[in-house]
Amino acid sequence: MNFRVFFKSFKFAFRAKKRVIPFMIVYAILFIVVSDGLVSSNAAWYFLMAFIVSTFYALIISQSRRRDMSVFKCIGWQNNDVLLVVIGEVMLVTIASFLIMLQISFEVIGIITYFSIDLGAGTFFQAVHDFVVIEAAPLFTSFFIILGLQIPGLFIAQRRAVSVPPMKALREE
Repeated sequence: MNFRVFFKSFKFAFRAKKRVIPFMIVYAILFIVVSDGLVSSNAAWYFLMAFIVSTFYALIISQSRRRDMSVFKCIGWQNNDVLLVVIGEVMLVTIASFLIMLQISFEVIGIITYFSIDLGAGTFFQAVHDFVVIEAAPLFTSFFIILGLQIPGLFIAQRRAVSVPPMKALREE
């Protein structure tokens, strides 16, 4: 694995803030929903939702990066290096969203503890606590589930990245 290309893909992903930041928010909400779904009896629907979102994101990356991928192939990058650009962006969004959710959970618990807020039934703080604060086991489990469910989307993105002709970079559009 070419680690230099993999870490360059992180820098490359931050240049596409219009796509990366909204999907970080979507993935953060996905972590909440899947973590809540793990404790419910109908977890299959939540897994299906995570599969659809992660596959959709990989398809969006492969579609929006087609011109960039063709430029990379035109300057001599191998197909595996082009795929690492897609994998790096997906990993960046997944890990960053996970860390955001972990930080938000810590912050909410810290604020509630520091101010000794009563979490009585029906209060605003109880609703925020129930929605945002996720137990450690379901949060880490949902991280690995979402990470694993991205593999089919990455296979589709790989097929699309390999099929990009290098001459597409030289055409005017």
